[in-house]
Amino acid sequence: MAIHFFARPDKANGQDLEIFFNNFDLIQEHKQLIFDTPEYYNIRIAGLGCFPLYTPSIKLSIGELLKLWDETDWKQDDKYFYCITGSPLSGGNSSKYWSHKKGFKSMKTTVFTKQMRSALWLLQTGSTEIKSNCTPVDPPERAVSKLTVNDLIATLNSLPTDTIDIY
Repeated sequence: MAIHFFARPDKANGQDLEIFFNNFDLIQEHKQLIFDTPEYYNIRIAGLGCFPLYTPSIKLSIGELLKLWDETDWKQDDKYFYCITGSPLSGGNSSKYWSHKKGFKSMKTTVFTKQMRSALWLLQTGSTEIKSNCTPVDPPERAVSKLTVNDLIATLNSLPTDTIDIY
């Protein structure tokens, strides 16, 4: 019999996660605005991040997660990982993702340590590129927005849409 131990992530805010992923296409459409606006980039949703054993939790903002999806294995095909937990030593993990086709699911990812390291490098250097075999351990203090995901969606929905008149 195998016994597995995992770090416990923050209690996820299921309602905010639903709102975030129900508006996934809208968020993707306005991703550059989110990257360029600290109040949007630094919005947090409880449960987003990397929660490894033996090291501090890495709580991610919406902007950081979008960047990780664009540049790393936090996105695999139609799987958008938003919460990974496990051991950086053994690689054993239980990771949560959202998919257009399957909705919310969990699975073991084969690249847990790489995902963890890319998140740490992003927080330490602003880049997801892993530049050495050394991994920074402590995530730095970062700004936290006072806005919520509801505020973000309301703002994005109020923006004029770029429509093409086909008539």
